[in-house]
Amino acid sequence: MTLAAACGWSLVRSLLVALVAWPVCRVATRWLRSLPPKSRRLAWWLVLIPFLCPELWAGYAWSGFGVRLAATGFWNLLPSGFWPTPQSVVARDAAADEALLCVLLFFRALPIGTLVLYFSPPPPLTQEAMFCRKLAAGQAFQPDVRLESLTYIGLPALGLMFLVAFQEFELASLIGRPAWTVWLFDAQVGGLDLSESLRKTVLPVLCQLAVLIPLGWLVMRSRTQLANPRRDTRRISRRAQFAMWSLAVAGLTVMCLLPASQVGRDTLGGLLRVARSASQTRMLLHEVFAGTGYASVAALVSALCASWLLGSAQRSRWAATAAWIVCLPGLVGSLVLGLSTMQLGLSVLQLQQQWLRFAYKSPLSFGAGLVLLLLPRALFVRFLLWSSARPAGEHLSRLMRGAPVPPVRAAGGELAWRLRWSREYWGVALLAYWGYFDLTIASLLAPVTIVSAPVMLYNQMHFGKNATLSALVLLSVLIPLATFSLVAAARRFVFRWLWR
Repeated sequence: MTLAAACGWSLVRSLLVALVAWPVCRVATRWLRSLPPKSRRLAWWLVLIPFLCPELWAGYAWSGFGVRLAATGFWNLLPSGFWPTPQSVVARDAAADEALLCVLLFFRALPIGTLVLYFSPPPPLTQEAMFCRKLAAGQAFQPDVRLESLTYIGLPALGLMFLVAFQEFELASLIGRPAWTVWLFDAQVGGLDLSESLRKTVLPVLCQLAVLIPLGWLVMRSRTQLANPRRDTRRISRRAQFAMWSLAVAGLTVMCLLPASQVGRDTLGGLLRVARSASQTRMLLHEVFAGTGYASVAALVSALCASWLLGSAQRSRWAATAAWIVCLPGLVGSLVLGLSTMQLGLSVLQLQQQWLRFAYKSPLSFGAGLVLLLLPRALFVRFLLWSSARPAGEHLSRLMRGAPVPPVRAAGGELAWRLRWSREYWGVALLAYWGYFDLTIASLLAPVTIVSAPVMLYNQMHFGKNATLSALVLLSVLIPLATFSLVAAARRFVFRWLWR
């Protein structure tokens, strides 16, 4: 298969996923706004967890789905004449894998579209304004007004969902479906010249720029507006509410629970074998903490940069344009970013200066690639945090921390954690988790002395499943989560020491 054909597969798949998910996102937005606070919090978790679940986890669990489905005898329910030749059987299994990949991408894109619609600024024309324009100008202008309003609201959500599906690598690779990311990554690893690889990225980059350019124009128009998540609180029907609860549970099941059951099968024996092997345990911990450490530093740097860029962008159009340009390398995907950074490093090395060796395959180039990749996500997370800020409570916590009584100061520190710093911390932790599980940046930019656990596991997943590999996958997912949770829990001791 050529790169153009693989890019065509990705393009059609991504457009289909985005167009199917967008009306569902609109209903999900109204559903979330109509819920009481406690139910809304639970619903948000159900909606977001499928996107937060690592693709490596889901891809490993669902790999070989078409063959396993055939082994269950499911297709025997249909007449045998449906599959007269071996080629038709292969096509049937490939179609099953393709349908599964589309479902997984749908549940990954749905949270992004819902978040964008929920927190996006209101359209320039309200429903009342459109009604008045209809009365004043007649029916001729109404379709144009509605189209403008739908474009303003729907294009950011559609564009980001398209990019999420179009840039997918791990799921497509492990399930075995064609995608431009899989084709290009395999070609580069297989020995394709770097300059040739970069030339072949032109077509995928153009496809993404067709979405990113109008998206950037809309962002510039609304850069100073914050969302009002409580607008349009009309209740939806009970059937629609039941359908949305069912869809949220289905996404959690498909992306998390079923993969957990498949990965967890026979994992106990694999965990025992890993525990008995001191060298394997030591190697796993080294790879997990090395990847987590680099990702955490990159996440912190990207969060600080995002905070400064977002504040500057709201004050100046030029700063907003500069922020958008800085985010473009991360928005075109980790594969294009990794290849471009490699080429830049090689160009710098050709200067033959000793002090420029850091530019290629070094910890610094690896960290810089992670920062550029995480910067657009950090801006999005920062925007969400600013949209949900509670300044009155934060002011009260500052007053309490200045009190002369130590218990009151400690209570103020705990209040500040709950109102602000816990969200800040988990925002950085989320960015670090994304950076830790990114395969392409680590594979292309990390030096040979730094091998993160996801890269090592991805290389082994192509040789099949076994209990030991499942145990390693489980540990590589849980150890960073446990580490972030322990650091968050340790804040109580820090507060006691600071405010004693």
